[in-house]
Amino acid sequence: MKKIVEVSAIAALLEQSGPVYAGTVGLDGRPQLRPVCFLFQQDGALYFLTAKSRRLYAELCKTPDIQLCVSERETETCLRITGKACFTEEKGLISRCILERPAMTAALGGDEKALIAFFLLGVRVERSACYEEAPLEAWTLPDPSGVLVGITIRKKTELRDRLARILERREAEPPAEADETAKLYDGALFLFAEAAKAIWPRMDIRPIERAAVFETWDQRERYTKLAAELIGNAVIDKPEDLSYWLNPETLRTLRDSE
Repeated sequence: MKKIVEVSAIAALLEQSGPVYAGTVGLDGRPQLRPVCFLFQQDGALYFLTAKSRRLYAELCKTPDIQLCVSERETETCLRITGKACFTEEKGLISRCILERPAMTAALGGDEKALIAFFLLGVRVERSACYEEAPLEAWTLPDPSGVLVGITIRKKTELRDRLARILERREAEPPAEADETAKLYDGALFLFAEAAKAIWPRMDIRPIERAAVFETWDQRERYTKLAAELIGNAVIDKPEDLSYWLNPETLRTLRDSE
């Protein structure tokens, strides 16, 4: 049975090691390997940074499975870290990335809006001799808590079509009044629409932009962020998921249980 270890212990190992190499599934289904730079650990999560224009981002959007590997030359051992990548555009986090790693963020374009951070969920860690398969040690990391993750939408045509119909219906059937639930629901719709737009750039999300009940931009941002906090680590991979997460009753229940 794997031992549970603190994230700070793994972060310390990453900080002391050489280059960190990331293995992903390419857009063509073939394995891809590239160096990535470990940033820091915060709120129990290991953070890395990339740009939305990079293939790494596209690959992890399609298949979030990732394995990181670092080697220790002196001991001839390597550390393998396996998990699922979750993206976040939380402004304070991106600002910290820019402040602490200016050279790297400049290499990625430097524009805060073009950058996106990711951290790992379901992390397994193994240390082994570089030329041996059997691990010398194995650990698991607890998933981070209180981290704004939003949602992951799997790239499926029926999901896109169902979400498009929901957006159109929301425009055609406005809520009776702009109460807290209506604002929270529209915040969730914005969250889903923006996630879908990242996958399907041609998708029309103007219905929610025209119909939203928000009075100000700040109000839109506040309710979209609240929806993201409530929905948490939702993974949307079938149309029925939309019926659950985009449901005023579900959102009310999640809000009231906070």
